[in-house]
This record gives sequence, C-alpha cells and structure tokens, in this order.
Amino acid sequence: MTEARRAAVAQAARAVGADWMLLTAPDSLAYAGHVAGIEAGPSPFDGGPSAALIGPDGAFHVACNELEVPIAEAAGARAHGYEALGFADLRPLHVKYAEAARAMLDAARPSGRVAVEPATLPASLAALLDGRVDSVDGARALAERRAVKLPDEVDRLRRAAHCTAEGQNAVGRALRTGATELDAWRDVRLAMERFAGTRTPVGGDFVSGVARTAAIGGPATTRVLEPGDPVIADLAPRVDGYWGDSATTTILGEPSDALRRMYAHTHAIWRRVLDTLRPGITAHDFDAPLRAMVAEGGYANPVHMGHGIGASIHEWPRLVPGEDAVLKPGMVLMVEPGCYHPDIGGVRLEQMFLLTDDGHEILSPFDIAPEPPVV
Repeated sequence: MTEARRAAVAQAARAVGADWMLLTAPDSLAYAGHVAGIEAGPSPFDGGPSAALIGPDGAFHVACNELEVPIAEAAGARAHGYEALGFADLRPLHVKYAEAARAMLDAARPSGRVAVEPATLPASLAALLDGRVDSVDGARALAERRAVKLPDEVDRLRRAAHCTAEGQNAVGRALRTGATELDAWRDVRLAMERFAGTRTPVGGDFVSGVARTAAIGGPATTRVLEPGDPVIADLAPRVDGYWGDSATTTILGEPSDALRRMYAHTHAIWRRVLDTLRPGITAHDFDAPLRAMVAEGGYANPVHMGHGIGASIHEWPRLVPGEDAVLKPGMVLMVEPGCYHPDIGGVRLEQMFLLTDDGHEILSPFDIAPEPPVV
C-alpha cells in the first residue's frame, strides 16, 4: 500500500503544478514508506535530512546515510547513500550528503517543476535544485492529501491506538501515593513498549497535581504523587511509523469537589463531541461550541480541541478557531477537550476518531469514564 501513498504524493505535486515532489520532513518520508528512527532526533551521522524524490511515473529515489540504505531499499526506493558511521572517507558529512543528493537528482532526472517542503529543505539541496528545475511550495497540498487516510493507514493508526490503550490501562496500576511521576511513567511506558515489541518513541504529557495539570502538559518529573492529585496521562507512541495519541485524567485518592465538578463538565463537553463530530462541518464550527462550553463552566482552554494524526503526531487540520478546513470522510482526528483552572488543576479527555460517511468511529479501544477514575 505504500505505492498508493506515493501516488497520493504525486497527486499533491500535480495540485501545485509540479511533476515531482521532494520530501525532506521525516514524517513525509515515513508516509512514503521510508520509516527511520526518530527517538533521539536527527542522527549524528546525517549530513542533512534524508530526502525522497517521487516522480509521476512511480519513480522513488532516496538520498540518505549508509545506515538508512536498507530501509530505503526495503521501501522500494533506489537508494543513494553516503558513508556515515564508517571512517574510510573523513570528509565532512554535509559534503558527502550533497554528493548523494546530487547522485539522486542525476539518476532521477526530474524536469519541469519540483514541489518541495520549505520548512525542512536544506540550503545544500536547494542549491542543487537551483538552475536544474523550478521549485514550488507543496507542503499544504501534501498535508491536505495526507489528511484523508488510505485503508492501510487506518490499520496502522488502529494498531497505534491499541498501543495507547495498553498505556492508559496501566495508568491506574502505576499510580501510588509517595511514588514519583517518573516511577509511574516507567510502568506506563513499559506497557506500551511491550505491546509494540521494541523501544518506542513516545510524545505527549504525564503531569500531576494542581499546578502541573493546570499548566496543561509536560514530561514526567521527580514530583512526588500526593492524595487528591489529578494526573493527566497524554500518551502518544509511534508504532511502525504511525502515531497514536490519547488522554485520560485520573485522581489519586478522593478528588476535591471542585475537581469533581471540573471532570463532570469536561465529560459533558466530551458527550457533545460524540453528538457533533461528523464530516461536512469546518474545524472552526466544530471547535466553537466546545470552546464555548469550557468558558461557560468558568474554565480556560488555550490550546486546540484536536488535530489530525498519521505519520506525524500532529497533522493538518487543527481543530481551532478560524480554521476553515472542511472535515471529510476518511480523516483521522484526535479530539481532546480540556478544562483548566489555576486553583483546581486540569482535566483532558482524548480519543482517536475515524470520520465515516455519516459520522465517526472511535479507534481508541479504551473507555472515557463518566466519573473521574479514582485510584
């Protein structure tokens, strides 16, 4: 099915008047089938970002360091590698990267116009394009293509959602008074990695207590868990190149009356999500009544109500005020209403939704509790 995704890339190129697309964002390469590790950020053996050139006739070329050559070839690409971990050639990595990129362009022989991703296009690669072909910004067209998922992407996202469920199911077992956030996080992350069968990149938040949950997010720390603490577990693992996401709010011990009311109000917003999420409305029109309910309760929410997801943890469209993107069947969206107050803390509830022709399907195989879960 990666061929279908690469065909979608070619369609995005045509939408901006180009015949070729040059991918330089790691999530874009993963979408095309070149799934490389990202947990530690850019590789110290990179002379520049791995790049994929996709043509109208199915041509698929990748310029990458030698460690990623097998990944490119397994994805069906013609790989143009350069020495990175080895030491026979001690020239600077960026010089060797430019040579591999030039070899990719020489072999593919793109003509006419090439669509690029300006945010991640390195100067060295831009210079190689200059004088050879014209370039045009293809990022928005590609984002719009990627927003509607192909069947194999839905399968991958469903598996990633199952991974989040393993983590969410572990939250209640991991929380205990006197432990630190990191102690609990260790057990939650282990549950997800056992499901994935390998070390797994995980984004999101794991925060506890009034101040930290009111501040919306952040990584687990050495803060000690105390009775009455709200705990937001926003878990986002990457499984086989595709991301899951999720959020639950659990209370350690008896919640305060104010926190119980906040949870009940957030759950009422959640029920509104279930009643209104469907194709044919704009992101703005979906977001607006939810945001109004937050304010009516006396709470705040300075962040989005949701976002697309796929080969990137946050994809277009964002569910925010002013976003006029029309929601379409086949989109997979994270919806995450939250309420926050500096004197009470924060509550966030999030699941993954596949938009269908007349409504939605919840892909996250865990429940959103109507009452605050207490451990």
